[in-house]
Amino acid sequence: MADTSHLTVSLTTPNPRISLSSLPSDPVLSLTVHTQRTNARPITLCTAGSILDNGHHARHDGVFRDALLPLTSISDPKRKIQLHFSGFPNYGSQPKASANLLERDYLRFETVPSKGEGELVVTHEISLERLFRYSDLRKEAVKVGEKFIVRMNPKRLGSTEGWWTWGSLEGELNGKKFARCERPDREGEIGNLMPGEKMPDVKGMEREVWVFSEPFHELTLEAGEDEEVTVEFVE
Repeated sequence: MADTSHLTVSLTTPNPRISLSSLPSDPVLSLTVHTQRTNARPITLCTAGSILDNGHHARHDGVFRDALLPLTSISDPKRKIQLHFSGFPNYGSQPKASANLLERDYLRFETVPSKGEGELVVTHEISLERLFRYSDLRKEAVKVGEKFIVRMNPKRLGSTEGWWTWGSLEGELNGKKFARCERPDREGEIGNLMPGEKMPDVKGMEREVWVFSEPFHELTLEAGEDEEVTVEFVE
C-alpha cells in the first residue's frame, strides 16, 4: 500500500481560564497545536504563516496571519475577539533572498514524525495585550464568566507556501538544501514555475544535495476531533 501524505491537526489548552486582571504582558491564553501522521514515514513541511507557526519572525506568525478564527462568545456570537491583523502588511521585496529556502528567515520548516513515533507540538502563548490588540471588542467590554470558543481556521492549517517533502530535518534531510520548486511530474513538468522562469537542472541540483518539494496539492491537512477549545474570562 502506498504511503499517504496526510496530517491531522488538533487544538488544546492547558488552562481554559483567562484572567482580566492580568498585566498586559502576562501570557493569558496558551494554545497547543498537535499534528500527527496517519501513516508511516515522517513529513517535513513549510509552516510559515500557518497554525503551526508560533512566531519565529515578526508579523509572519500564524496568529497574526489569521490561523485562528476570532474568538466567539457562546452567549452572543456577534461578540468576537479578533486576533489577526486585518490589513495588508508590506513585507517588502527580497531580491537577495537565498535560493535555499532553509536560509530565508521568514520561512519555517518542521517535521511531523512517523505514526506511532510522536507528534509535532507547537504552542502559542498570547498575552492579554496581544489578545485584544486587533479586536473591536475591548477588554473592558468582556464580562466576567463569559465564555468564548477558540477555533482553528481550516484555511490556515498549512502554509500558503505549500512546500513539503518526505523525511525529517534531523534524519535524511540533514545537510540538504531546499529548492523552491516542486519536483518534476512524470512528464517532466514543474507545477510552480513562474512565467518565464528557466527550467532548473533537477538531476544536477539533486547531486548537489538539493531537495525539491513534492507536489503541493498532494499534502492534506485536516482538523482532528479537537478542532476548538472553550475559554472563560475570570476576574
